[in-house]
Amino acid sequence: MSKKTAFLLLQLIVILWGLTSILGALISYDSVPLVWWRLVVVSFSLLCYFLLSKQKLKGTKKVYLKLFFIGLIVGVHWLCFYGGIKTSNISITLIAFSSGTFFTALIEPYFYKRKLNYNELFIGLAIGVCIASIALSELETVKNPILGVGFGVLAALTAALFSTFNGLLIKESNAFTITFIQLVAALFWVSIAFVCFFDIPENLFTPSRMDIVYILILAILCTAIPFLIAVEIMKYLTPFTVNLSLNLEIVYSIVLAYFIFGEEEKMSPTFYIASSCIVGLILLNELIKKRKIKQGRQIN
Repeated sequence: MSKKTAFLLLQLIVILWGLTSILGALISYDSVPLVWWRLVVVSFSLLCYFLLSKQKLKGTKKVYLKLFFIGLIVGVHWLCFYGGIKTSNISITLIAFSSGTFFTALIEPYFYKRKLNYNELFIGLAIGVCIASIALSELETVKNPILGVGFGVLAALTAALFSTFNGLLIKESNAFTITFIQLVAALFWVSIAFVCFFDIPENLFTPSRMDIVYILILAILCTAIPFLIAVEIMKYLTPFTVNLSLNLEIVYSIVLAYFIFGEEEKMSPTFYIASSCIVGLILLNELIKKRKIKQGRQIN
């Protein structure tokens, strides 16, 4: 595979991941049954791939146990992400989700035993200010903006947590093992929570035809397949290219939401100004990291 092909595949993956929020809004189920169905289908898909490709799981029992409990964080992450979309809207939730830069800057140094990166902290705090201004500006125009921001921020926090843990565990396992065990574990935890704390809808096992189509697209086309492709293309691209492209997922999702849902996703001028600032800050953060890596190589 050439670098050009890998780059084009990465953009396709980012667009597919950007569709996950759109599909979440289109599916008629509330967030909990929606997440449960997504986990059921994607876990089954990866199990089929595991059996057909004769993949081997890598890791010790201790690693598998860690992955099992990290699956709980993954489950909470998806519940928060779709909880924000269902209670507020896509744009508010995704912009709040961009606060992951701040949480990563706080969490990674602790687990990786390195000093705090004050550039990342400053950029993360600036993103937080932009998110707060968006929430306040949309109080009268968007359904439950504060709740949407709350869920989006929690989704960002949990994403920062499991990404950090995965970065440590990849040394003792591999990408497929980590993803497969975590998603199966997430299905277990979400199922337990579903039965114990939430009302099970009467139509849980009789989804509409359109819901079936959307769930299959969400779980297979936008989750299982992108993961399998991503594992391969990461070998050909730099971390800077990958991270920069992944951050564009927020932009793709908001633009798609605007054209698909129209007035429901039409926001105030403050939203678009603050969102542009957030995207700019995220890009600045990636450029700073790339510069530091180059400087480190030159010193060595």
